[in-house]
Amino acid sequence: MFDFWIILTACIIALNSSLLGSFLVLKRLSLIGDALSHAVLPGIVIAFLISGQINSFWILLGASSFGIIAILLIDWLNRKGGFAKDSSIGIIYTLLFAVGIILITSKAKNADIDVDCVLFGDINTVPMVPKVFGIPEPTLNLMIISFSTLYIVLLGLKGFKISSFDKEYAKTLGISIPFWNYLLMGLSSVSAVFSFDSVGAIMVIGLLVIPPSFANLLTRKLSVFLLISVTFGVLSCIFGHLIALVLDIPTIPTVGILMGLILMLTLLIQLVKKRSSKTLNI
Repeated sequence: MFDFWIILTACIIALNSSLLGSFLVLKRLSLIGDALSHAVLPGIVIAFLISGQINSFWILLGASSFGIIAILLIDWLNRKGGFAKDSSIGIIYTLLFAVGIILITSKAKNADIDVDCVLFGDINTVPMVPKVFGIPEPTLNLMIISFSTLYIVLLGLKGFKISSFDKEYAKTLGISIPFWNYLLMGLSSVSAVFSFDSVGAIMVIGLLVIPPSFANLLTRKLSVFLLISVTFGVLSCIFGHLIALVLDIPTIPTVGILMGLILMLTLLIQLVKKRSSKTLNI
């Protein structure tokens, strides 16, 4: 049962991240996960200063709030300031992360705030946290987010699709590009922040980027793209944890290495096939 909760939690995070990451990759916003991992730090510190305690509810509330603030600021810089998307992301996450460091050193010196846990997480502790209805609290929170995300994405699939591929056509149909952008990044922010505590930012970033990149190697049809991305992410978490158990190594980096190796191997096979086909044509 211990490993069941670990695998289930990882698979839920993979589903959320791979699904939302597919649209982020299509919009060339894949580094948003990296930005969020730094930008939420002020929210964590402010939550501690207000509540005087370090627990999941206040920390997640503060982190989620600053995740959404970061999204709004990044979009504002991009649209109103004329900065490129990657520049906007770099500016905001650097600014907010610096604010968080200053708050820790000046206002929360005695707080037991482990910044590393946001970066690396510890999924092996999930089965040991308090349970709600027999389900570990982080897993239950992620399940609620997952059901909500799936419902919203399926309901608004047309809007996400058109706003990702053809903005001009979307405008002629009266579809609001900013609305769908904010909705996508808002969902990504909440999903990422709630995932940080379990698997850490590094794993979330990997799940946001690598499964969609793998799917992009295999298809250009959106429905198949989404299916491959989610399946790849979920299976990587399952087999990554099993490999980690056999080799007695940490689960999170094992999943990351597994995804990276499969992606690189697939790319190499495709490159070899292309070269062989050109040779035959000559």
